[in-house]
Amino acid sequence: MTGTFYGVGVGPGDPELMTLKAVKVLKASRAIVVPRSRDTASGSQALGIAGKIVDLSGKEIIEIAFPMTKDRFELESARKDAALRIAGILKDGRDAAFITLGDPVLYSTFSYLIPFVKEILPGADVKIIPGVTSFSAAASAMGCPIAEADETVAIIPAAYGLEGLEEALKEFDTVVIMKVNKAIDEVAGVIRGLGLSGNAFLVSRASLPDEEIVTDMGSIAGTRPGYFSTIIVRKNLSDGKKNG
Repeated sequence: MTGTFYGVGVGPGDPELMTLKAVKVLKASRAIVVPRSRDTASGSQALGIAGKIVDLSGKEIIEIAFPMTKDRFELESARKDAALRIAGILKDGRDAAFITLGDPVLYSTFSYLIPFVKEILPGADVKIIPGVTSFSAAASAMGCPIAEADETVAIIPAAYGLEGLEEALKEFDTVVIMKVNKAIDEVAGVIRGLGLSGNAFLVSRASLPDEEIVTDMGSIAGTRPGYFSTIIVRKNLSDGKKNG
């Protein structure tokens, strides 16, 4: 029998936010697959989180490097190579747990690998263990609901362009803007232009000890917050939350 391919969300950063199911799967899995960027020598933050809760000694830790590029052919090649390595583990009857920050079905490399693994092993069993998202942690840090009643929500990845940002801010009750670090000036400018500065806040490294909350959109101009930074714009943000 082939092993099971798990996608395991380890949450936004605080190890205590890992789910009981995630911990159970990681304890039981013999192989832990760790995605990392080819463009950095730093260790995996997801692995660091998991290692604070689960004893990883004796596990096979398999690091798979993915390019930080938008080139479709380069990305597909890297994903196929990763799927081959994972399929090799599953063929041996071992479970492979692919760990990812946040949730495996939200802007995660894991979701791209599923069809490639299924192509190699059509009968492969794939299971997804959801995790706490970064924007849930950011909203919780602020003490702000993301949506209530019939309110609508949009999620925009700033790293891939901001073409639809202004329209989303006009149409939706809450807009979550993820990975804003390199586009901070443009994002803040659009928010100010629509008169929504008092309805916005930025959270960097949500749930971690060095978590930072910024409610003054004017103060972030020209800054470069960390990669794990999120801006939430909420039209119904209470007066008590506006600008701190």
